[in-house]
Amino acid sequence: MSNVEIFDTTFAMTILVIMALCIPTVLLVANWVLHPGKIKHTIIKGSAYECGLAHVSGTANERYPVKYYMVAMLFLVFDLEVAFIYPWTIQFLAGGWELLFILLGFLLILEAGYIYLLKKGVLDWNSVKD
Repeated sequence: MSNVEIFDTTFAMTILVIMALCIPTVLLVANWVLHPGKIKHTIIKGSAYECGLAHVSGTANERYPVKYYMVAMLFLVFDLEVAFIYPWTIQFLAGGWELLFILLGFLLILEAGYIYLLKKGVLDWNSVKD
């Protein structure tokens, strides 16, 4: 490797590291210099603030209904579906017609899972017991 190639390779990384160190440092120093005083700890600042509600009812030990966990699992399935279909789409647009059968197999397995969930009543919000 010549010196020019080494410079081209390391220059961008050096600038990135310098910026990664300087920007947070400058922001922290500016906050420390410009802050009018120490943070005053009050009862309101120490209380829980959740979803726009200043006073939260209940405790952290309460149990959530099972339907919330089911919705979370369904979200993960949809999220993974997108995570697998997006790279497939990029490859398909590059001319991979043979990948169509792979996608159809993936979608059939996914649809079988959705039909199973539908038969179990998971997708019907009112049928799930708390």
